[in-house]
Amino acid sequence: CADFAVHFVREFFGREVELPGARPRGDGSENELQDLSKPYGVRTEDPVDGDFVLMFDRGYTIPTHGGIYLVVNHTPHVLHCVAKAGGSVLHPLRKLPLLGLNIEGFYKWMDR
Repeated sequence: CADFAVHFVREFFGREVELPGARPRGDGSENELQDLSKPYGVRTEDPVDGDFVLMFDRGYTIPTHGGIYLVVNHTPHVLHCVAKAGGSVLHPLRKLPLLGLNIEGFYKWMDR
């Protein structure tokens, strides 16, 4: 999902962004992931189109899912990959909890 987000922002917004190539997984990796991510984005309370959305997936204690923030018809959405759907899906932000997704935060990309 993170690779999809990078690709989408590059193609749709024409921005050169990236994420760490080796992203740690599993319990206890939160601090390592946070340190690795610092050069790639900065947390924001006021997301705009194209910002990264970091999410907790159902049953996980660390954020494991990402997507792109977009406003469509004046309503905040998240574009993200869903394996069950077989590709990318645009969901209204308010409906993410119904899918078992909770927002960890919004991040502005750092251009490379």
